[in-house]
Amino acid sequence: MCITVRKMEAGQGYAGHQTLGLFTGLCVIFLLLVTTALAWEDHAHAQWPEATAQVQRCDVDQYPPDPKYYRIDCSVNYTVRGEEILSHVYSRTTPDPSRIIWENSSPQLDRLQEWVDAHPKGTRMVVHYDPASHKKAVLIVTDMPLGGTQIPGCLRLLEVAAASCVVLLGIARIIMPRPLATQ
Repeated sequence: MCITVRKMEAGQGYAGHQTLGLFTGLCVIFLLLVTTALAWEDHAHAQWPEATAQVQRCDVDQYPPDPKYYRIDCSVNYTVRGEEILSHVYSRTTPDPSRIIWENSSPQLDRLQEWVDAHPKGTRMVVHYDPASHKKAVLIVTDMPLGGTQIPGCLRLLEVAAASCVVLLGIARIIMPRPLATQ
């Protein structure tokens, strides 16, 4: 049996760390753009007129385009300039617990159901509606699980990506090959 021991040359792994660091940097830029776009959308929605809506029906339903996911769907009505408006407000989606084998997502679905149970018909909630299309309503400030703004999650992801970029580029700089001094 022959065992070969190779000495690691200075700079070995530099290109890999540099490439990963630069790729992570591109991810940071992309996340920054997405977070900015979402923040702008949230800001625009917050400027929409506010109305007090009444829940007509609230359920945890399958997400129509992809039945492997569930979301809260609340049918609400509110009045705008004397006109009764029927609209819907939604949460983001969560995977069907029976389809996930690596984690228990049932608690997430249970949280959605608990929220729905706490908001029976007649419950009041504040919505902001689009002045150009009164049927489009959004929840700006809410206790709805997976509802409201996505900015805090985006910022956490942005922090992780930025820190990873700095660490990987720092490692690449440390192991970067140096020119040999000649005398």
